[in-house]
Amino acid sequence: MVTLAALAIVGAMVWLVVHLVNQSIGAQPSLDRRERVELDRLRALVDDLKETAWDHRELDSALATIMIDKIRAHERRGRELGP
Repeated sequence: MVTLAALAIVGAMVWLVVHLVNQSIGAQPSLDRRERVELDRLRALVDDLKETAWDHRELDSALATIMIDKIRAHERRGRELGP
């Protein structure tokens, strides 16, 4: 009887640890309103820079290509890292 109670306690503790670890891994740091606004502003800036480089590629096609490639590479890395 004591062994069964000890197993139940150990099982409950293991479940609690696993549950807490899963919560901490899955928890995304939430952004406050100011940080969200800044993030949206920076994303809009990057999109604008990419469009500007594309629109003016005839001025310096090599530089425009480099800028667009760098932005796209960064966007791909962001998608690989997850949401």
